[in-house]
Amino acid sequence: MPHHSSYIAAMGGSDADDAWAIHTEARKRYRAGETDVIVLSVGDHDFTTDDRIVETAVTALRDGKHHYTASIGFLQLREKLAAFHSARMGEQVKAENVAVIPGAQCGVFTSGLVTLNPGDHVIAFDPMYVTYQGALIARGATLSQVPLHPENSFVPDPADIRAALRPETKAMVINSPNNPTGAVWPRETMEEIARICIEHDLWLISDEVYCSMTYEQPHFCPRLIDGMKDRTLSVYSFSKGHAMTGWRLGWIVADPDSINAVEQVMGSMLFGSPPFIQEAAMTALDQAVDTVDRIRDLYRRRRDRVCEALAAVPKVKVRKPDAGMFLMLDIRETGMDTTDFAWKLLEEQKLALLPGEGFGKMLAGHLRLSFGASDETLDEAARRLSAFIQKHG
Repeated sequence: MPHHSSYIAAMGGSDADDAWAIHTEARKRYRAGETDVIVLSVGDHDFTTDDRIVETAVTALRDGKHHYTASIGFLQLREKLAAFHSARMGEQVKAENVAVIPGAQCGVFTSGLVTLNPGDHVIAFDPMYVTYQGALIARGATLSQVPLHPENSFVPDPADIRAALRPETKAMVINSPNNPTGAVWPRETMEEIARICIEHDLWLISDEVYCSMTYEQPHFCPRLIDGMKDRTLSVYSFSKGHAMTGWRLGWIVADPDSINAVEQVMGSMLFGSPPFIQEAAMTALDQAVDTVDRIRDLYRRRRDRVCEALAAVPKVKVRKPDAGMFLMLDIRETGMDTTDFAWKLLEEQKLALLPGEGFGKMLAGHLRLSFGASDETLDEAARRLSAFIQKHG
């Protein structure tokens, strides 16, 4: 048979594959009847989408709203998203600045398609969300990663970014609040990144999916910095802040010319998001507006609970996140290989955590734990991890 494209091979990575194999195996065992398996290796909520949002989708389907839509979404939804952005981010934008897209991952992928050419170079960071690689090299660009050191709270050093620059560098992709680390990059760091982008005429692709799930330190949108509005594509999602992971809807905020470019790409890729989901999204922004803060407060309480429960576990350093629904566990003091640790933890304690190497070399010796689970489940996970450490640590 013919060979698949070189793009498929370039997306692969043994560390990432090994890390996610643990999650796949845990889900397989759970579905096979091992209901005592605790799966904290993926970023999904343990509760359902708000009933008001669900009922809107059901009603829309029954009302016949299941036909083709405009490739970048309902104008009314784009207007509501512009108002949401203006209120939450502090930047006044209009519908012409917004494109509705089927999930933030599609937003990153599309942003790469409209900004990059074959041979261009993109700066990303280590660790980074696992699907960036495939999204950013789709146009034939090359990708290099700047280290985010645990000792610097996973915030980049501008000197390291400058060291990664090449003559062919065309764009930078950032993710704050960060998945997997939960770090919120401070305004001063964003200003340094903006300075680099302006000096070297770079595009900035900014994944801000967790912007509404910050705790002590607020999110700062790089579009607010002078000179960044026309070179920044900010990507958002209903998945986390509105508990709509399976609905697959997000949006991009950018300059009107970039939105027009996104519209061309979306026209050939998907030709618009489902109308009943867009109707539900408008309810999320209007009637269920309280959902965002309620989810943030719930996750703050869960974060504090699980961090307290794990504080007494020997040889494990808990890195309390500033945002999101994950925390990093530093297990380097145990002396165990991270992937080996995770597999044994699944086998012996039926607890699935994700090895940090799945996100990059800088997370060697770390495990990612999702606190998207009930209090009782998180307490039991802490107990199982403690028992495992006492046996092997």
